[in-house]
Amino acid sequence: MSFLILVGSTNPAKTDAVKHVCEQAFPGCGVRGIDVPSGVRAQPIGEPETALGARNRARAALASEPEARMALGLEGGLSEAGELINCVVLVARDGRENVTWGVRFPLPPAIAARSLGGEELGTVMDEVSGLTGSKRKLGAVGILTQGLYTRAEMWKGPVACVLMPWLHPELYGVPAAPGDGSRTA
Repeated sequence: MSFLILVGSTNPAKTDAVKHVCEQAFPGCGVRGIDVPSGVRAQPIGEPETALGARNRARAALASEPEARMALGLEGGLSEAGELINCVVLVARDGRENVTWGVRFPLPPAIAARSLGGEELGTVMDEVSGLTGSKRKLGAVGILTQGLYTRAEMWKGPVACVLMPWLHPELYGVPAAPGDGSRTA
């Protein structure tokens, strides 16, 4: 293993997405999920709270393991308008941070109202779909697209995008970290 990357979650939908992307971006890296608190409500509302949850997860994961080079926090939330939103924050040992956002889509009005009222979206989706633990598998996006697009697939895009400054440091005006082993185009 060339270096360790942590994910501030043990949810397979999140850890699988990070592992899939990071192992391609940094061949030989190790990826490990770790259970850390988000520091926000179980169902974050709004972009600021969702981003804070992602940042808190990334920072807590990195602080928990001195050998890790970077950590990612992934947090799903709802906009005040009832849209599903998702944020990824990468915090590196050298102090650099990057934030990206994933797909955004409107939830069915009754589901959005319940979640905006304080119920966690995963619990509501389990009840509506008859599934158990849907947030660890299909997620709301997978249920609403009838499996055409799963929660793990949804996370891959913003995870890949959060890596951009590490994949192309010369374009972002930052020095490359020695031994990253990152891909070149």
